[in-house]
Amino acid sequence: MHKKRGYNITSITMALNGAAAYPRACQALAAMLSRNSLNPADITVLFKMYSGADPPPVDLLRVPHFLDLLVDALFKPGSKINPEHKPKYIHLLAYAASVHEIFKKGQRKSLNRDELNATVQSIEKVHNVCNDSKGSMELVAEVNAFYQCIRFPVVAIGVVRWVECTVTDPSYFKLTTEHTPVHLALLDEVVTNHVTLHQKVLDLLVQLFESPQDELDVLVQLERRKMLLDRMVHLFSRGCVVPVVNYIKSCWQKEDTDISLIRYFVTEVLDIIAPPYTTEFVQLFLPIVETEEITGGMRTDNDCDPVSEFIVHCKANYMMIA
Repeated sequence: MHKKRGYNITSITMALNGAAAYPRACQALAAMLSRNSLNPADITVLFKMYSGADPPPVDLLRVPHFLDLLVDALFKPGSKINPEHKPKYIHLLAYAASVHEIFKKGQRKSLNRDELNATVQSIEKVHNVCNDSKGSMELVAEVNAFYQCIRFPVVAIGVVRWVECTVTDPSYFKLTTEHTPVHLALLDEVVTNHVTLHQKVLDLLVQLFESPQDELDVLVQLERRKMLLDRMVHLFSRGCVVPVVNYIKSCWQKEDTDISLIRYFVTEVLDIIAPPYTTEFVQLFLPIVETEEITGGMRTDNDCDPVSEFIVHCKANYMMIA
């Protein structure tokens, strides 16, 4: 934020992180942050320090900007790292993500690196797959490896970054024939394992849902958006309820989304929910479900259908605020 205004706050950030006691680490980090790019010389300095018996505090590596640069270097398609230095990048990212230490009065009391090697191996494995620029069919063979490694939060962040860059390429959906491309199936697994990444995945799904695909046949476009709604319903099922319903409600209110897609979402959600519901959810979802244009054709005369049952339950148990 401050960088956009022309301020360089690198030195302030470093001071707050206690880097002054480690001038070499401070200098290497500050150089890369101020240039907004990583370089092998400074990475090597940090790697040597964080491979030693008495490394600097892990918090020095946890500058969000530095972690973003590492994730981009390792997972963004087209990023080139000298193979000789690649293990150093992986080690620093894994160290920042997995090492736990306790300091008291400026002295390190404990240093736990138990998860470091496993984290290094998982980052390396997924980086190698992402870096090979494989097509969807070849990626299917790697899905099990992905699923095992995605359990590590830092790997999940890297996978989301890789998928984001891949699926937002304008040619991606023109070249994809599967109903659910493997890249988007990987997002489902990220959602299942990491609540903290729900909003990031939703933001990407919204971006894809709203991106024009005029060169595709109209029916193909509808099927593609239904597939993206399936991903949103999965997000919903894993606890990301209000943000997802809020988005669909905004699509309905703006009247810029095919009504059949809103109906599809309502049908899928009604199929997986059961009482009790929160008042907030009812306030958001009931007005959509009650809309004749959306659900009129889904109701039966005897009210024994999911739409009618949901409406009756909500009317009997919740007080609606206009």
